[in-house]
Amino acid sequence: MAESQKLLEEIVLPDEIQRYRTVYEKAKEANQVTDQNKFSFAYCLVRKLYDSTNKDEDKRDYLYYLAVGNARLNEYETAIKFLDAILHVQPGNHQAQNLKDEITRRMTREGYIGAGIAVGAGALLVGGLAAATIALLKK
Repeated sequence: MAESQKLLEEIVLPDEIQRYRTVYEKAKEANQVTDQNKFSFAYCLVRKLYDSTNKDEDKRDYLYYLAVGNARLNEYETAIKFLDAILHVQPGNHQAQNLKDEITRRMTREGYIGAGIAVGAGALLVGGLAAATIALLKK
């Protein structure tokens, strides 16, 4: 299974949520919270929300915020995969397109040009998977 497909089909188990919650809470108690442990816990919760809804608008919002979080951690390729999934289903989504454009500018500035080309090819796959997922949900 392709990495991009895994991103959209991962199931979040309660044990995983608890593990990230524990890591975050221990870091908070020790006054050692990092962007990474905050993001890991939040990412887990958003994925759980994504899995638990059948509403396309909610899924779109969750994908968007996963893209924002990944972009803030400079995980640009992953962020673009989430945005391309939105844009495949909603090509006119200006919010997703604007964020993708900004990420692309940052990738260019930071030397991610080669990786960006590879991401573009993978993004087509993610978009197709997102469309198939939404189509299945509507049945």
